[in-house]
Amino acid sequence: MYGSLVIVYLFLGGAAAGALFVMSAWSFAFRRSENPARLLTAFESLRRRTYTVGFLLLAFAMICLLGDLGNPGRALMVFFLPHPTVITFGAYTLAIEALLAALLLAASLPNSPLALRRRWLDIVEALCCIGALATMAYTGIFLFQGSIPFWNHWSIIVLFVFSSLSSGVSVVLLIDWFTQGQSLLLRATKPLQICHVACLAAEVVFLTLFVNAAFRNPLADASLNLLMEPEMLAIAGVGVIGMGIALPITLETYSITRKECRAIPVSDFICLLGGLCLRYCLITCGVH
Repeated sequence: MYGSLVIVYLFLGGAAAGALFVMSAWSFAFRRSENPARLLTAFESLRRRTYTVGFLLLAFAMICLLGDLGNPGRALMVFFLPHPTVITFGAYTLAIEALLAALLLAASLPNSPLALRRRWLDIVEALCCIGALATMAYTGIFLFQGSIPFWNHWSIIVLFVFSSLSSGVSVVLLIDWFTQGQSLLLRATKPLQICHVACLAAEVVFLTLFVNAAFRNPLADASLNLLMEPEMLAIAGVGVIGMGIALPITLETYSITRKECRAIPVSDFICLLGGLCLRYCLITCGVH
């Protein structure tokens, strides 16, 4: 139930939803500002790539979820014979978000017959943001709703939302770094970097709340004992705290204060690794 496929599923689903939320919100704001033609072209290229990557990550996350269910018949029953369960909610949330990402991708292609007018594009991107928030929250609800004491605190839901947003920003910034219009778009990402630092700061707050709640819960002692073992503590300290929070905050803050200096791709790559470590530690310690 909580094996490696679930860890990958929760990480990829959250990162993909975060990237789609960031791209849709940025696109919504971008259309309302004055921009030169070259910047518009570069942004459209970034938009297409982000929606493509977001769709593919969501599709792979769904494959991991369906693979974890054990057999194709059971997997199909989630969609065709739905029951009011958290897994059903998550499956439909991922599927709807993937459809919205596919629609936005198709609409962003050159000379696409599905090209949307500004009003309809605003509506679809707003729906994409809502669906992304639901998907990010679900990655925490998936654990919170279970009977495992270590996860039995509401802060895990908010923690996963901000962790997913942080990963989503990293995905967008990495795509921005490798996209053809990088020299133009990198100058426009300072606000996005500031949002990234804010997400990481919020992640610190809710991770602290979560850990504090776990230490106050005597039923979570077995999970905390595993967390305190040297190997797991090293993953938590180096992976979650160091790579997932401290280094990205330091590098992004340094980059924000410099006119041209960029910490990408190092900052955002290690941030994604930190997000994966967070899910590995919480799930592994919880189920054992």
